[in-house]
Amino acid sequence: MLNQSKKIKFAFIVLLFLNTPSLLSQNIFINAGKNQIINWDEAHSLTLKGTISPQGLPIEWLCPQNSEVVFKNAKSLATEVAFPRPGYYLLILSHKKKENEFVRDSILINVYKRYSYKERLADLISLMTLDEKINQLTNQTDSIPRLGIPSYNYWSEALHGVLANGATSFPQAIAMGATWEPELIMRVGSAISDEARAYNISKGKGLTYWSPTINIARDPRWGRNEESYGEDPYLLSKMGVAFIKGMQGDDPYYLKTVATPKHFVANNEEERRHTGSSDVDMRCLHEYYLPAFHKAIVEGKAYSIMGAYNELNHVPCNANTFLMTDLLRRKWGFEGYVVSDCGAVNDMVQGHHFFETGAEAAARSILAGCDLDCGSEYRQYLHEALGKKLLEEKDIDIALERILSARFRLGEFDPSEAVPYSKINEDKIDSRENRDLALEVAQKSIVLLKNNGILPLDNKKIKSIAVIGPNAVDAQLGIYSGFPNVLIGPLEAIKAKAELLGINVEYTMGCSIANGLLRPIDKQYFSKLNESAKTGLKGEYFNNMNLSGKPIVTRIDESINFNFGLGSPAPSIQENQFSVRWTGKIIPPDTVYRIGTSCDDGSRLFLNGKLLIDDWSEHGEKSIITEVKLLPGVEYEIVMEYFDNSLSSIARLTWDLGQNDFTDAKEIAAKNDAVILILGISPAISQEELDRTEIELPQVQRDLINEIASVNPNIVVVLVNGGPVALAGTETKATAILEAWYGGEFAGRAIADVLFGDYNPGGKLPQTFYSSTQQLPPMSNYDLINFPRTYMYFDKPVLYPFGHGLSYSQFEYSDLKLSSSKINNDGGVDLEFTIQNKGKLKGDEVAQVYVHSKDAPFKVPINQLKRFRRVTLAPGESRTVSFKIPASEFTFYDTKTNDLKIQSGKWEIQIGSSSKDIRLSKILTIE
Repeated sequence: MLNQSKKIKFAFIVLLFLNTPSLLSQNIFINAGKNQIINWDEAHSLTLKGTISPQGLPIEWLCPQNSEVVFKNAKSLATEVAFPRPGYYLLILSHKKKENEFVRDSILINVYKRYSYKERLADLISLMTLDEKINQLTNQTDSIPRLGIPSYNYWSEALHGVLANGATSFPQAIAMGATWEPELIMRVGSAISDEARAYNISKGKGLTYWSPTINIARDPRWGRNEESYGEDPYLLSKMGVAFIKGMQGDDPYYLKTVATPKHFVANNEEERRHTGSSDVDMRCLHEYYLPAFHKAIVEGKAYSIMGAYNELNHVPCNANTFLMTDLLRRKWGFEGYVVSDCGAVNDMVQGHHFFETGAEAAARSILAGCDLDCGSEYRQYLHEALGKKLLEEKDIDIALERILSARFRLGEFDPSEAVPYSKINEDKIDSRENRDLALEVAQKSIVLLKNNGILPLDNKKIKSIAVIGPNAVDAQLGIYSGFPNVLIGPLEAIKAKAELLGINVEYTMGCSIANGLLRPIDKQYFSKLNESAKTGLKGEYFNNMNLSGKPIVTRIDESINFNFGLGSPAPSIQENQFSVRWTGKIIPPDTVYRIGTSCDDGSRLFLNGKLLIDDWSEHGEKSIITEVKLLPGVEYEIVMEYFDNSLSSIARLTWDLGQNDFTDAKEIAAKNDAVILILGISPAISQEELDRTEIELPQVQRDLINEIASVNPNIVVVLVNGGPVALAGTETKATAILEAWYGGEFAGRAIADVLFGDYNPGGKLPQTFYSSTQQLPPMSNYDLINFPRTYMYFDKPVLYPFGHGLSYSQFEYSDLKLSSSKINNDGGVDLEFTIQNKGKLKGDEVAQVYVHSKDAPFKVPINQLKRFRRVTLAPGESRTVSFKIPASEFTFYDTKTNDLKIQSGKWEIQIGSSSKDIRLSKILTIE
């Protein structure tokens, strides 16, 4: 944003010096201040003065780009300049020394009109060179000083909080989906965008955020399942639109931030995303995979959208005209810009082998509608593509206009006083209000799956608790997380709550997340570096990514288990683009067969001088494992090298000690009144680039449940995970089960609040919890109708159905009424029913409305969510809940007309507490 001039309100003038050899001996210049704008609504002209040495030489004022600009005294050093309209004007003060030799100075005038940018944008693009245009089509742009355009990084993340140091970390997206409360998610989006604006003002961080993820959670094995709001198109759409509206703000012109829903479309596998095709028939595509994106654009007004790595029906999404032009722009009216997923242009050559050259891939991406390249391919290949006439410069202009329009609407080129979000300050970052909101979302996301009366825990009956499990200590945030100032894990919160109630708490880990999962090597297994030194490794830190030159910092690190976040590992080391070499010796306590690194970005590992791991590449945190045989008590020389390029920096040296002994866990379980098992999964098992192969809770955790159940039947299982797990029969050993997801910075407090009854759980499952992996078709199959998955088509018994969630209260449904039993295609139906809290505690219930076509001549959903509302009721309180559903929502995709078509006949309207717990129903006929 540009500051207001003291002399001219809403005015700035940016001095620009033409890149010509004559500047080396310049003796002419324009006398004008910098950073001023002319406000068109207040003045259409400006007085300029110049200086020339020696005095008296003939000069002339010019505006080559626009002949309508009027200079009152074009040949005088002082002149009044009148502008014909708002826009950018490059004005030149010129002295002709001799034929084809000039001395010049130039100035760019931004004639600004509030709520108007298109004329200025067109002018700005017309003043750019081809190189400058192409360089603006990448996620990290260069500045153009002569045009007053600063460098800009389009890549920022805000999946559940700004990815930054100190930002509030809200619960992961799948947890937000479990709240079933779009209004709450809009508040989250608004809080995140407050912090985003504060980071922009204080640290210059960009305002274009690549969130939310609205790929539908069709299969719980998907590595990015945690990023989605659920498996249902309607729920996903409502949550996605709410988040987008919160992020982009409510001003009719200015955008608070730019939200970028992703990944368009059918991007639901990690293993094949860089090489494979998502083959989807038109009915599944339009009824299941597209609705959330359609609503994000039409209702949410998202100003950006990200393409996908995968192919759709054997055409890469990143060069898919049907998706990015026919659907997105022509049918849905999208006005913003499309950005590629990172490296997707290159994938079309190297992964999909769809194009032979980078020039073809870059040109076809632009022509199909992908405006911004997250990568280097546009910058590297567009000149070649133009030379081969694979596209024209006007195609680049179109993409550039779409991209820069976002920055105009963010207010970057307007005076800060005009932008309603310009006064948001750092007080918003990690504010008390945002912390309270993070806790509220965490509480509302928790789903009570089972309760045989043990919850809430009663301190009159329970005097001691054993807390056991691999997810008990740390608060799992999930992927694309920031680095909050406060982070409360389950054990810490349970201890604090129990102490107030006079309950004793004991803890042991019990087991690892999974057998064979490598853990960071603890400090006690490293040798002393010399006689006087402490144990550890010598760490040499470099301010470059290739370990070159002398280290800036040399120190002793106890172990290699670092998450530097977005920060620096040492005060004199830069936050990005650094490297480290660690040198030391390890002594295994037992035979070790596997050793590895887990890093974001690259790593190399040497053992006794032999290179074991060579992964010197840029990527998110990735575990690299190699087979070895390290004997107990033997000392081994080890060298680990690491580099970080950007964003998060994580470096871990890991091994597999193979130790999962349940002795301690059984001992403390046996002597305590109740056991809280905090289990689940982690990003080590499921995340971007890593699909699960099975949905069962890891075997070692199931073994732990069985072992604990043999000594204490009072077991409460708390699941901490980013997607459904199958418990493979161990659910019968638990007296109660909570699904707590990745609950953000206050996950532990929310869990403790529910366990001890300070909060009555009311979350509902946004996904089906299947009984086993065997119930799922292959991940590569996207046909959920003929190869059934999700509650809509899967008709076999499951562990817990979509929409399921219990409470410490009981709710009764009654008195369903329809405004009419028959409607036509232009009409709609109003429905209402009553919910009463029959319990003794205040609680929340999510009322769910499903529909089912009884007369369709083809396979249709068992039932399909159409409306829902979360209501809070005091004990004994009743409330009437009402909805309106237009006939236009009783549709299926017609492959003959290639559009959604209202299905006539009888429809069952179902009211329930879950997709399988239907309490009321009536028949509606569409004529």
